[in-house]
Amino acid sequence: MNLNQLRHLIALAEHHSFSKAAEALFLTQPALSRSIQALEQDLDVRLVDRDGKRTTLTAYGELVAARAERILFEARELKRGVELLKEGQLGALSVGFGPTPAAVLMQPFLTHMASHYPRMQLKIARGSVELLVQSLRNESVDIIAVDRRALLTADDLAIGPVATLRGGFLCRSGHPLTALAQIDLAALRQYPVASTPLSDELARLLVEQLGPDAHPARLVTLDSEDINSLLDLVEATDTVFFGIFACARARIAAGRVCEIHVQPHFERFGQYALVTLARRSMSPAVEVFRAFFAENFGE
Repeated sequence: MNLNQLRHLIALAEHHSFSKAAEALFLTQPALSRSIQALEQDLDVRLVDRDGKRTTLTAYGELVAARAERILFEARELKRGVELLKEGQLGALSVGFGPTPAAVLMQPFLTHMASHYPRMQLKIARGSVELLVQSLRNESVDIIAVDRRALLTADDLAIGPVATLRGGFLCRSGHPLTALAQIDLAALRQYPVASTPLSDELARLLVEQLGPDAHPARLVTLDSEDINSLLDLVEATDTVFFGIFACARARIAAGRVCEIHVQPHFERFGQYALVTLARRSMSPAVEVFRAFFAENFGE
């Protein structure tokens, strides 16, 4: 048994076809067949069932493929750990940002890295929590900063630390809502409401606090992961933003946008976490990002 044979079995499990798996592996189909047969002989069990054009794994094949994923991960980590030890330097870093962490932290972090680590190779990824977790699992990013409440806990993820930020409703200075003595949900819904995709938990809290019409499916009319574009829209129109205040810190300080209280008013908080792949060897560059997050991602 060798690592290549395990890779071949995993490809076969993914493609359900010797021809397609061979093409993905840049092998001939006979070479792939010989590799799988050698693995079956070594283990003395049948790993695949060939049913016409479609190939499926036997129960033994499913077991071996699952174990093979872990073995190949550990092999990659062994090589990565040795390379990091040999380098003894920052090397490269790939960071994934969810919408709010991107709005709060991405530009300051890029400035920090360009000023203090100009030779380090830095890659930035943005997207939904689901997309970033998948990028983490396929090892195309080293660490991600995302909404903790939208993250499903899993054994292969290391989560922490968690930072809490205050949030709520923002509008432009001089917005008609600011002239009201009291703003209720009916008044708010007279205007477009912009937000990022919201977690199920936050949707439930909004309904509990403000009623059924506060569910994002009814309340939010402009949904985008690009928070800065939404905030530009808030400044230019009567659109109201629902999200984390730190995303608009400079705009609030300059008096261009302001917080409004929708009755009944509750303090609302977002929770954001750093997530890495459990048991993966971390480069020193990851610790640079962790330290920057701890110092700069907060009220």
